[in-house]
Amino acid sequence: MSMTMTLFLGRIHCLQLHPSLPLNRSPALASSKAPTQASPPNSHLAVEYLVQSCGLSSERALKESKHIQHLKSFDKPNAVLRFLREIGVSEADIKTAVSREARILCSHMEKNLRPNIAKLKELGFSMEDISGIIACNPYIFLINVVPKIDFLMEVLGSVENLSVMLKAPGSSLFRSNLEKVLMPNLFFLREQCGLSPHQIYRLMKSVPRLIYSRPDVLKMKAQIADELGIARSSGNFVNALIMTCYQNQCTIDAKLNNLTSMGFSQEEVALMVRKAPTLFGLPEKLVGNKMEYLINEAGCDKIDVVKYPALLSYSLENRLIPRNIVRKLLMSKGLVGENIKFPNFIQLSEENFLKKFVLQYEHAIPGLHQAYVDASTGKIGGVESFKSILS
Repeated sequence: MSMTMTLFLGRIHCLQLHPSLPLNRSPALASSKAPTQASPPNSHLAVEYLVQSCGLSSERALKESKHIQHLKSFDKPNAVLRFLREIGVSEADIKTAVSREARILCSHMEKNLRPNIAKLKELGFSMEDISGIIACNPYIFLINVVPKIDFLMEVLGSVENLSVMLKAPGSSLFRSNLEKVLMPNLFFLREQCGLSPHQIYRLMKSVPRLIYSRPDVLKMKAQIADELGIARSSGNFVNALIMTCYQNQCTIDAKLNNLTSMGFSQEEVALMVRKAPTLFGLPEKLVGNKMEYLINEAGCDKIDVVKYPALLSYSLENRLIPRNIVRKLLMSKGLVGENIKFPNFIQLSEENFLKKFVLQYEHAIPGLHQAYVDASTGKIGGVESFKSILS
């Protein structure tokens, strides 16, 4: 056989499309003898399948094609797509799901896909909800998660909370071993830490990795909170767990030492931490800058900070400075007493602060509202224009 004929036959072999791929075949190819057994689809055919059957972009299809190019035919992906469309999953959600996890096209229909969807329907999820869950977290439909759903439903206490967990990005929670990880961890939080379903839900939503970490790691984090003097019965225990999840012991010690270096006693630091564990989430330099502003500009003293440690958690640029300027303006005009405490300005919600200290005095200080909004939302020049009103 000549070299030209060999190259020609090789090209014909490469152009043969897989029989289950939904593409138009040319008459010349259709009339050629089909192989007796379908050859595995190559990467190019897998890409074309994802583009034409699921609507993926060429770039995304190329990345996800590795998950289906091993198949001997596209019969299984076709069956999965047909099933999803028949039960009412939207085309947009199918596209998103396959873009995130193309292996869903290889899901076992009877062992995984049908049972999971049946369980969600049994719990009262609408088809629209299920479609959204498939789009957000397609991994869970590669395995049978019915036992985990039953357990999480018992722990979380409501379909609404469960829905948030099912739609959470990533799938590590559902990859975790039920008997060796999830059950021991959630039992520990509920029975030994006394957390309510709402508190557990908040913890799972804020730091899900803490829930699927090794049980000994979770207990170690709880022990750190214990050593900080934060009672497990306290509402701040969850805040402490969230903070310690991202900090090691060395970092925590450094932040405690930073507070004592500002002149607080160990007893005062312990009280501040019990009241506001979120202090551990703040960079040491930022805490120092806020402390300096509170003492030198806002008229606070250390006792105020010990009593209201959350002052150090508020944004310096978007809350402390703008509200302090409002306070000084109102005092300069005699609209509020000189003895009004800065913490009273800070701890009010934005809605209540606007109503009580901004909108009420707009007639006396024209432009007060807009100047405050500009400053508190970080608009360029907002603080400067605010200071001009003060001057």
